[in-house]
Amino acid sequence: MNKNYFQAIATLVGTIIGVGLFSVPFVVAKAGILSLLLLLPALAFVQHLFHRFYAEIIMASGEKHRLPGYVEKYFGENARNLVLAVTLVASYGSLLAYTIVGGIFLNQLAEPYFGDNLFICTTILFAAQALIVLFGLKLIAKVETLLTVLLLLTLVVIFGKSMDYFDLGNFTPVNWALFLLPYGPIFFSVGGDAAIPEVCRLLAGDAKKIKSAIKWGTVIPAIFTFLFVAAVVGVTGARTTPDTLLGLAAVFPQKIIDIAVALGLLAIITSFITVAQATKEIFYWDLKVNKKTSWLLALLPAYLFYLFGIQNLTKVVSFTGSVTGGLIGIILIWLFFKVKNGTKDGIQIETRLTKNMAVFLSFVFALAFIFSLIEIL
Repeated sequence: MNKNYFQAIATLVGTIIGVGLFSVPFVVAKAGILSLLLLLPALAFVQHLFHRFYAEIIMASGEKHRLPGYVEKYFGENARNLVLAVTLVASYGSLLAYTIVGGIFLNQLAEPYFGDNLFICTTILFAAQALIVLFGLKLIAKVETLLTVLLLLTLVVIFGKSMDYFDLGNFTPVNWALFLLPYGPIFFSVGGDAAIPEVCRLLAGDAKKIKSAIKWGTVIPAIFTFLFVAAVVGVTGARTTPDTLLGLAAVFPQKIIDIAVALGLLAIITSFITVAQATKEIFYWDLKVNKKTSWLLALLPAYLFYLFGIQNLTKVVSFTGSVTGGLIGIILIWLFFKVKNGTKDGIQIETRLTKNMAVFLSFVFALAFIFSLIEIL
């Protein structure tokens, strides 16, 4: 295995571990630990399938596109426009979530020196990330592996330290009325489709390595998400905060919290840049918009949503994960099915999908979409 293989895994892990990880404990504390035990493995498996579907679509096409462009290639322009709307809402929702939490984390680190300036911290961070996306800074990609390892080590430290304060009495076994509340945040927390084109590029279309990298790149975040959520809820219980880390400040030494917040911020920055770059490529690759205008269209809406007061992290992550995530899942299912049955050379990653399976999965996600939308509203 060469360094590109491990960088591909790190890229996927680094994209997945971000806002979703920090938003799950709050909803699990309300819904009960059973929801985590049942929903996390199921949704991680589904996202693993979606990542493989997307990789197969990319390799079968052999062209530079994002999801709307692939849909246009196989289903036409009208279908592309519908998928474009869903994809952009999902992208802007993700970028908004990163903006909300990134601002909170930066403000937490800066507050001892500059006072409480949440809006200013959020704006400065957003502007810095936007400039990185504009100029295409390569440094982030080069240190992705290091940042991912440091973040995972920090999560291990938090898990280890939590054992001193861990209390099973802090867990709610199950609250059936809120059982599906974590569905959106968990689905969001194990999704990393924005990184799949980069994984395919790093591994030069090697189907065996791509399949393996996607497996480990999805499984590792799922394992750490479970350990992290269980540790946090076991310590803070009903006192768990929406952003998680700030709620731990009442329990852990401040130095540990500061390190965790700093690495969490770095994780959010790398995820933000990956999603923002993917959004820019939708406009540049699929819609043939020039680079600077693509950059503006990719970044500006998320910040405007923040300015307009859409700042409830739980609702933003729930909507992005359960509503747009479910719709994109349905799109990937049928796009993969089309590619699988239309390519002359056959599929390369060997993911089985029959028409009955496609219909069943679509039905499940349609139901989840409806119930989640009702719950959010």
